[in-house]
Amino acid sequence: MGGANGNEGPPEAAPRAEHGTHPDDPWAAARAAQRDDVRAALARRERRCPSCGAPQDAGGRRCANCGADLTARFAKGMSRRKLTAAALAVVALVAISIPIVSSLRDDAAAERERAAARQAALEAAERERLARDARPLRAEGPPAADGADPLEHRAALVTEAESLITADARRRVAAGTIDGDIRGTQCDPFPNTETRRTAEQDPATPSGRYDCVAYTSKFEAPELDGQKRTGLFGYPFWLVVDYADSKLVWCKVTPRAGEGGRSLASVRVPEPCRDPDGPG
Repeated sequence: MGGANGNEGPPEAAPRAEHGTHPDDPWAAARAAQRDDVRAALARRERRCPSCGAPQDAGGRRCANCGADLTARFAKGMSRRKLTAAALAVVALVAISIPIVSSLRDDAAAERERAAARQAALEAAERERLARDARPLRAEGPPAADGADPLEHRAALVTEAESLITADARRRVAAGTIDGDIRGTQCDPFPNTETRRTAEQDPATPSGRYDCVAYTSKFEAPELDGQKRTGLFGYPFWLVVDYADSKLVWCKVTPRAGEGGRSLASVRVPEPCRDPDGPG
């Protein structure tokens, strides 16, 4: 039904999306944004005179305001000067670095020589210490009584040697060359072979060598061939007993480092404490 106002026309049509698409279509919005980006990229850029700063609406090489050249120019030879300066800097750096590198090499060689000299001094001092610790010590054991059993006399000599080695080890503790509370010494025939064990029970054997330990503690070791064994923690000594003359000589031994280890130095056990005449 028409209104009273003659100027009133038909109601406006609702806006429609472009090409019949829904106004909320995200693809349409994306296409519109893309078109805006293209227009902005292709839009004419504002030019300004590098001399007076005036905006330039028209094209051309000259500023419409001051007549200055609008073309960007670079001074000729700039790259060459920079390249020359860089080359000179490299040459200077090389000239400086050569003596520095040479000096560093000389310093490294000198340091290696000093380190080798220090190591040699340490090893020499250690060999001297070990040789001093291993020097042979001698004593007279109890003489054999007339008609005494040779094997009993032999056992008495070994017992006397154990007592003397214990006293020696305690003196070393007091001097600070070894540590620990020395409880006693145990000596066993050495080497631990059937021949040596047989010789120990043979009255005709003239002398024998023993492996001794001045121990700080004992522990039960695993049985071997059904025999109970006792382990010892302490310091090793080698003992040689002259049964006929009742003479004793012993040396402290410093074992070498085991497999994979390295001792600072080592010395040979002195000859008097090494293999005596006979099976010992």
